[in-house]
Amino acid sequence: MKVSAMKSVEPSSPVEQKNELISDSTQNTPPRASEIDVEDTQIPEGVAIDIESFHGLTPEDLTPNSRIAMMQLMEEIRQLHQELSRNRKHIAYLSNLVDHDKLSTVLNRHTFLRELGHAQILARKYGALNTLLFVTVRNLKGINEIHGHATGDAVVEHVSETLARNTGKTDVIGRLGSAEFAVVLVGSNVEKSGEKAVWIEKLLSSRPFVDSGMIIQLEADVVVHALEVDEEADEALTGEH
Repeated sequence: MKVSAMKSVEPSSPVEQKNELISDSTQNTPPRASEIDVEDTQIPEGVAIDIESFHGLTPEDLTPNSRIAMMQLMEEIRQLHQELSRNRKHIAYLSNLVDHDKLSTVLNRHTFLRELGHAQILARKYGALNTLLFVTVRNLKGINEIHGHATGDAVVEHVSETLARNTGKTDVIGRLGSAEFAVVLVGSNVEKSGEKAVWIEKLLSSRPFVDSGMIIQLEADVVVHALEVDEEADEALTGEH
């Protein structure tokens, strides 16, 4: 009977054994603080932090000092989330101030001009028509002189809200000056826009502004301007009524 010699298995060298130990230990090593993504770590405020369940650790894995360090880290992450939330709200507030009129909820002149330009670009791209309405409150100056600027400011907001309630969601509303407003009726032809202009003028002129017992009749004019497809936004406003 032929017996084959058994092949001996050479033991691993000390260097190889050390590399294997390092490889096994790194696979079970929890993430370092620098590797934790603040955005992905959601910690509701007021909720107790369970370090063991959060990191997949057991109480035996943490020394007292490690537990303290982990709790400090989690508290710092919670504070970062709060600061991030505050900053986002502040940025949104500042963005709103930049784009909107300081006395009303409609766009200011600069932003309105930009949005009018966008509407014209889309009109050229899709062959649509836009119409521009110029709205003027003729007696706003007199209201400021007789009743004070606080009342005049309230009238501005009243006109803005009236325009917003009686135009479409895709239409653009802006305040161009003290008593002047403008509306872009997106995709609307002259005939439909003319009907809308009559309706808005009737609303503003027939329904007085009422505040703290004061009844103030508004004198409003609405002018329709049919926008040419190739008409630029600044050109459209240059020919204001």
